Amino acid sequence: MNSWLKHLRTSIALNNGLVVITIIATKGSTPCTNGDKIVYTSNDAVFGSIGGGNLEFKALSLAKEMLELKGNSNQLIKYPLGATLGQCCGGYVKVLFESFVTNNSSLKDKDSWVEKVSSLYQESENFILGTSIDNDKNPQLDKQKFLFTKKHFFSSSNNKKLSTFVEDYSSKLLQNTQSSTLVEFEDEAGLKTDICLEKVTSSDLLPVAVFGAGHISRALMPILINLPVKLFWIDDRQEQFDKFQGDTSQVKIICDDIVESVSELPNNVYCLVITYSHKIDFEISEQMILQNNFSYLGMIGSTIKGKKFRDRFIQKNYPEEVVNKFTCPIGEKQKFLKSPTAIAVTIAMDLINFIENKKQI
Repeated sequence: MNSWLKHLRTSIALNNGLVVITIIATKGSTPCTNGDKIVYTSNDAVFGSIGGGNLEFKALSLAKEMLELKGNSNQLIKYPLGATLGQCCGGYVKVLFESFVTNNSSLKDKDSWVEKVSSLYQESENFILGTSIDNDKNPQLDKQKFLFTKKHFFSSSNNKKLSTFVEDYSSKLLQNTQSSTLVEFEDEAGLKTDICLEKVTSSDLLPVAVFGAGHISRALMPILINLPVKLFWIDDRQEQFDKFQGDTSQVKIICDDIVESVSELPNNVYCLVITYSHKIDFEISEQMILQNNFSYLGMIGSTIKGKKFRDRFIQKNYPEEVVNKFTCPIGEKQKFLKSPTAIAVTIAMDLINFIENKKQI
């Protein structure tokens, strides 16, 4: 969910110019959601997506133009997803563009908003990230950054009235169910500027635990990392984790006794059991059924394996309604595409479909 930060920090460290593109508001049918981001750099590297199609093409074109300017800037653009964009979604999106072209050394400081946001993600703390939009009539109001949590408030602005306004509004936003929003601030002279308030509720992320770090799990990780979930990856073989070449900065890796690690997982966890041992598979599932604090318990294997496990659980007098929550096999068996990646895609789709169906009930 927050892999954009890694690319942002890398670009800053390399002194590359960049533009952060963020979906701030959506209405109607759209291919994206609030908070979706792209980090676009001066070497034409693109990280992330805001839904693809002509919307993303137009956004990247504007980002490229912003990088050609001499100074840092930001813009808030509304895109109707209709005939003018050649898309038939029918809704609209508001997109925030922030360019960092010059004088970015301050972003490397440990007290910069970038580092503060990174720490908040790691601590799974909810926060509001605010940005004031460029204002030609009063430059003191524009390109300011604000960061609000329940315990702290950071403001890059020297305007006390502006900071107090953002702090008060952020406090209300963090407590209610409203998502990211736009608010209008008016100073003493009657000059107005828009403030984008991006709401990040890390505590609402769904916990997903992957048991096993073999070839299928390693193929699965790049998919799961980009979903709005909090990942736990569990195995007792460090060398298997070492084979994974992707980003694990936002993954909690537990290299310990696999079965004993079950008790460390949060309530309502979504579990994917993909280990190297049927014995361990059974023990994990048995422990999860005993605890009965999971939302999803899926295991790779065959229909025969699933039936044998369920029969053993019933023979041990575990509640049938809990045993029925156990799913094996997960992932659709393919006749021709049997690579770890193909299997990983089907496992991910099973999980996504389960979450989607549960959310719609």
